[in-house]
Amino acid sequence: MAQLRLTLLAVSLLILSPAMDGGGGGTVQAQIVPAVISFGDSTIDVGNNNYLPGAVFKANYVPYGVNFGSRHKPTGRFSDGKIVTDITAETLGFESYAPPYLSPQAKGKNLLLGANFASAASSYHDDTAAMYDAITLTQQLMYYREYQSKLAALVGRKNATAILSDALYIVSTGTGDFLQNYYHNASLSRRYNVNSYCDLLVGIFSGFANVSTVSASTHGCTSSELCMCKLVTMACAGCRSCIGWGRGGSA
Repeated sequence: MAQLRLTLLAVSLLILSPAMDGGGGGTVQAQIVPAVISFGDSTIDVGNNNYLPGAVFKANYVPYGVNFGSRHKPTGRFSDGKIVTDITAETLGFESYAPPYLSPQAKGKNLLLGANFASAASSYHDDTAAMYDAITLTQQLMYYREYQSKLAALVGRKNATAILSDALYIVSTGTGDFLQNYYHNASLSRRYNVNSYCDLLVGIFSGFANVSTVSASTHGCTSSELCMCKLVTMACAGCRSCIGWGRGGSA
């Protein structure tokens, strides 16, 4: 397995941003990474919730999507235009984006672009997602394993391993555990004070990080990957734990 490398996504975007001109007419560059793989919530959901009949939150109506691409129609993104995964993909040399994993378009050569498993209202605690019929983080990992098998069937196991090892992994989630769950769930708030619930979430994230990097190195990360405290600052000002990435344990 390739050595685990850590690069702040925000820093990467600042360094690479001159490659984009914002008008779609810039010089085409080679892809810096082979694929972009995303886990998370509404911040990076590109339409998965559109394929969940019971999902409480969907972005399939205007004004969502009115400034996206040439069609100016809702795509399932919780934005009137592009979201961070779109901008990241363009910055890294991609000419198109990985489709929602639940969509019919997530097959064949589109799998080479990567995969997006994000679901609005999902979060680290599976109970949070379940309250809103979103894709739990556990289920997102199961879809990721399924994606690995599909990719291996498409390009062969050796090539699939190379793609997964060099892919950019993005995780953007966590605020819903407090805003959508803890502060609205009397039973939960009785069982955990703010600090103990924060510690629970950190533990869940640690397990997720360990599982998700078993077969692939993480080349890029969001602040939520580096430090859970930063992601839940409003609710968890006294949080004591941050995530240590890599075998050295530095965050």
